[in-house]
Amino acid sequence: MEITVTVHGEPDVLPYTKRFQFQDAGDTVFIASCEKIKKALEKQQKININEALLLFSAFVVSSIKEGKGEAMIEEEASSVLSPDQVMIGVPEMLRRLDFEIILEKTFTVSINRPIPVQDFALSSTM
Repeated sequence: MEITVTVHGEPDVLPYTKRFQFQDAGDTVFIASCEKIKKALEKQQKININEALLLFSAFVVSSIKEGKGEAMIEEEASSVLSPDQVMIGVPEMLRRLDFEIILEKTFTVSINRPIPVQDFALSSTM
């Protein structure tokens, strides 16, 4: 299994690509890594951007295996992580995720705003 995710963050930052390669969808390293991250979340620890990407990758792979379409995956993705579960700045760095996942065939999925975040306009009164 190969997962390529292109991360689009703030408008003034160039996108970057992260690749994960595993033997198959049941790869013990993949599963153990996800379990370690889930245990950290259970302990109320905040996770970083790479850990968040791995969890979103696991979510997309399992959703594809369940036969869910791109629209349903994007709709359900916002329930994977909340802003209070990740380090400061992670929601803003993950504005859009474009996945290309190679299982028995290639799947592409885009997720906009995977971690819900409000944009605040700062105003000052003088």
